[in-house]
Amino acid sequence: MDSSPSQPTTTTIPTSTPTQPSITPPISASEPTPSPPTSTHSRIRQIRLLILQSFYATAHRSDSTILHLSRLLSTPSGTDSLLCTVGYTLTFLHSILSRLLTNRLSKLATDIAAKASDALLPGETLITTFPAPGPTAAIARVTASSKALADVISDFRIFVRLWGLVGIYEWGRGTWKTGLNEGAGRKERILRAVTWGQIVACAAYQILENGAYLASKGVLSTAGWMGEAGAKRQARWWVWSSRFWAAHVGLEGVRLGAVWWYRGKEDKERAARGAVGDGEKEEKLLIEQRKKEDRLWWRDAISNSAYAPLTVHWSLEEGLVSDAWVGFLGAVAGAVSLREALRNTA
Repeated sequence: MDSSPSQPTTTTIPTSTPTQPSITPPISASEPTPSPPTSTHSRIRQIRLLILQSFYATAHRSDSTILHLSRLLSTPSGTDSLLCTVGYTLTFLHSILSRLLTNRLSKLATDIAAKASDALLPGETLITTFPAPGPTAAIARVTASSKALADVISDFRIFVRLWGLVGIYEWGRGTWKTGLNEGAGRKERILRAVTWGQIVACAAYQILENGAYLASKGVLSTAGWMGEAGAKRQARWWVWSSRFWAAHVGLEGVRLGAVWWYRGKEDKERAARGAVGDGEKEEKLLIEQRKKEDRLWWRDAISNSAYAPLTVHWSLEEGLVSDAWVGFLGAVAGAVSLREALRNTA
């Protein structure tokens, strides 16, 4: 038996609904139409949703940033470029804060001396110590901390270069085995000569830096590295290592100049030939390759230009530029390399 409820057999739908006359009170143009009130619960839901969306976006960006940083630090070049940028930036910050701290302390001492002079008799001297005001003390702490961290980074970067001779050997071995083609032109011969000069300069630089660094840590403790004579020898090795580094930077400038000159000649010759038929596709590929080469050329040119005055500065016993310039130029050189490393690990 069907137990479902019975349905009505007929349904009547009115064709029209009787309307009642309505009277709408006039609304003045100057009076705003009241809007329906928004419940407090609805506002709370909207605020909660905004907070969750902001939290999710922040977490997503943080996750991407940390993973990118992990890829960057997994490569020696990426680690060095990051430490180089941070270390020289801290050196620049320390120089600026030191100048600001000196000005603040000088002003403070002058104010105290001016107030104390009224209470002193002629010929009397006041010697006192006093705590620095809160902001000045904070600047002093940040100044000392930035210098300490910059020194740690610099020491670490020198330490990991101790085995840099291995990479230089591989560089030289690869250059030797590659050789020049029989039809090599003037450009190839110039670049090969520059490369060999850079290999020799880098090898000499690395040997001298390693010796000076190990002596400064007490690892080299023979008679030649001890006492006043040893200290002079150590300083001499530091200076000469920088001079060989300066030679490498100079040769890099020659290499960049040669690449720029011959690239311009090649572009003119290719423009004169033009692109026909299938050559148009090859021309597009060549243009893309040229854009990449140009980017790398400018990276090396900017980095080399920033390092040039620094190598001269360290090649002179009396120096050349201030610590502020050392920090600024080093940060520029590091940032250029860091940008390329970030691009490669994106």
